[in-house]
Amino acid sequence: MKIRQLLSNFSYTIFSNFVTLGVSTILILIVPKLIGIKAYGYWQLYMFYTSYAGVLAFGWIDDIYLRFGGWQYDELDKTLFHSQFLMILMSQLVISFFVFIYSLFNSDANMKFIFQMFAICLVLYNMRVFILYVLQDTNRIREYALINSIGRVIYFILAIVILLVGVRKYKPLIIADLIGRTTALFFGIYAIRDIVFLKLSTFYWSFYEAWLNISVGIKLLVANFAGLLIIGVVRYGIQMFWGVSVFGKVSLTLNISNLLMTFISAISLVLYPVLRRMSRQKAKNIYLDIREILMIVLFFGMFLYYPIDYLLPIWLPKYQDSLVYMALLFPMCIYQGKFELLVNTFLKTFRYEKALLNINLISLLISVVVTAFNVFFIHNLTVLMFSIILILWVQSSLGEFYLTKQLNISILGDIFLETVIVISFMLSGWLLTFPQNIAGYGFTFCFYVWIKRRKIGKGINYLKLNIGKQAQ
Repeated sequence: MKIRQLLSNFSYTIFSNFVTLGVSTILILIVPKLIGIKAYGYWQLYMFYTSYAGVLAFGWIDDIYLRFGGWQYDELDKTLFHSQFLMILMSQLVISFFVFIYSLFNSDANMKFIFQMFAICLVLYNMRVFILYVLQDTNRIREYALINSIGRVIYFILAIVILLVGVRKYKPLIIADLIGRTTALFFGIYAIRDIVFLKLSTFYWSFYEAWLNISVGIKLLVANFAGLLIIGVVRYGIQMFWGVSVFGKVSLTLNISNLLMTFISAISLVLYPVLRRMSRQKAKNIYLDIREILMIVLFFGMFLYYPIDYLLPIWLPKYQDSLVYMALLFPMCIYQGKFELLVNTFLKTFRYEKALLNINLISLLISVVVTAFNVFFIHNLTVLMFSIILILWVQSSLGEFYLTKQLNISILGDIFLETVIVISFMLSGWLLTFPQNIAGYGFTFCFYVWIKRRKIGKGINYLKLNIGKQAQ
């Protein structure tokens, strides 16, 4: 059970993420068409807030992910995990209660509703993450994929039914999302039922374990939180200065530009437990080979921009003024994909959480300064959109510089070449029309493949020989 098991895990995660991608794509195309710009803005605001729900676990769950990556499920101390599960659940219920109380003091009825739904969501979200981390760490990828998919499928079915019966409000869509999350949580609880449903007498207050998880996991939590805020600060600035409607329009463009990240996430969640089983030296050697293949996949994925750019303004004419920024934002997948799969995964594998934290904090500081300067002085949405790519470039480059320094390799030339290709894509997309823009980028892409042709072949062969041996 070597390379076959690894490919099986990839197939489960890719299918799961393909389902998520399909649901997200259809909802991205249909919902803004039907519910109106302001309602869509509130729906996106709820989705925006829920992306930060994990912060309210305060690193408790994150360290479980770090410490037990690569373990076998039967090796886990079930009594300890049972106690941790119940303690985390109690903490989330308390926090949810205070969020709900906070919502009652909000004079805006829409914001009050959003915060109340967020209070429910954070419990569902964090308990599901606990389960998913246990499954991912112990390489139970099939169950992971099922739980990851089922909630989105239920949400999708309910959302479509809501829209088909003529409902054009955002609140039922949020309730549908919560029903989907609840369903996924129940499936997750069943998957680890021998942890959740132990006798009550086996529970004990494992405060030392909780403190151990929080004290170490807080670094990863803050690092992840800072990573989310890098784009979140920009989006919050848009909401505060340009309003909910513009926030919704820009969110649509960001969502479309970020679709390719679904597949990157699928690869990274399978790769992490495999890397944890590798020797440090072998993980170092494999970095460059993964990088070569990843960049080809990402740059090839950029061709999705051209049919989307042509068809989407026809389908969503009300959003045409924000869709023009897609040429600037589509390269998000390049830098976020590289950071997620390479920098994030390898830094966690080598336990460089502090370095990850510093990289994300520096990038966040740049994001805050750039956004504040734009909101208070320039007031230019185009400049703010371009700054997103600039900030992500800084984050990705800083991460790679640190990581490759630890690995004693140099990728300065690669980063320069990739930057030239991204700039070429952005300029051709912004200044040229179809088919000149696709021809320009196509020529650049072919040139890149020609330069990298030997390294790509070498990388594929090396991965076949070495990653497969670690799959269990």
